[in-house]
Amino acid sequence: MNISIGVTVATSRFFSQEKTLGLFEEIKRNQLNAIEFGLLNCVIGRTNIPGTVPFPSEKQSKGIINRFSLQECYTSVHGPYRISATSEDPKKLKYSKSNLSATLKVADWLNGHHVTFHAGSFKRKHNNAHVQKVMKEWEEWRQQKGFKAKIAPEVGGKYNSFADFFTLVEIASTIDNCLITWDISHDFARGGIVTTEDGILKRLEAIDQTWNDLSPSNRLPMHFSGMVVGKSGEKHHVPLDKGTGVPWKLIFSILKEQNYLDKVNLICESKVPKKSKLKGNAITDAVRVREFMASDQLVKEYKGKPGHLDYYFS
Repeated sequence: MNISIGVTVATSRFFSQEKTLGLFEEIKRNQLNAIEFGLLNCVIGRTNIPGTVPFPSEKQSKGIINRFSLQECYTSVHGPYRISATSEDPKKLKYSKSNLSATLKVADWLNGHHVTFHAGSFKRKHNNAHVQKVMKEWEEWRQQKGFKAKIAPEVGGKYNSFADFFTLVEIASTIDNCLITWDISHDFARGGIVTTEDGILKRLEAIDQTWNDLSPSNRLPMHFSGMVVGKSGEKHHVPLDKGTGVPWKLIFSILKEQNYLDKVNLICESKVPKKSKLKGNAITDAVRVREFMASDQLVKEYKGKPGHLDYYFS
């Protein structure tokens, strides 16, 4: 069993190597072996949007890998929020492509296997064909440019975000080299049936039918955390077992039984909300999941809050 598991590290042009040294040391001390570099607020060019920052430079990116000896880590990148495949505005699509281009450059500098990104919000009720067309164009362009990192649109956490698990799998199945990022907390938050063994097995079956080359060197990205769910889906991430009760033990038990742990790259996104008295962080939760998966424990029944999904999504 070859488990690839780690956490997200926020990265930008303002990334302080000295300040973050302690974080990488903690990651290594806890023997985590995967890092997702988060470029969530990075943008191309100057912007008046508060909180946005420039992308890291090539020298800075390669310096991170060399200084912190991350060559043995399974690395990936989470693209900025300002990438949208659902927009039908040519200018917004061009801007999205520019930000994706910068993200892919950084991913290659960081030896990233893939780029996770949010595909966007629904612009109309049915725009699957539009997103599929955009993704195909982006993949052809990625190959022409010679970028190595694969694109991996993420399962959305809100009901009005693009898209649910099966929609993304269907789109990715028509595009060479395109992965998806299966965020189990997002899947749960938008009403996906991940609270039963049958629901999870159907997802693994869809993955097997779409990707037959998953391996320790080519893993499907998966995110996990606790989650607070509202009527529109995801509200915010929290530590495991907090919030509305993501069925992580059930999902990881089935991954163990199905010998899937060599095929996935697990990134913990647990967070303690500001002004919250909750304790824990992504590193402690990642270690907890790794220990669970290395144990003989199996959980085959979801014991979350009865009927809460029916309440939100009936």
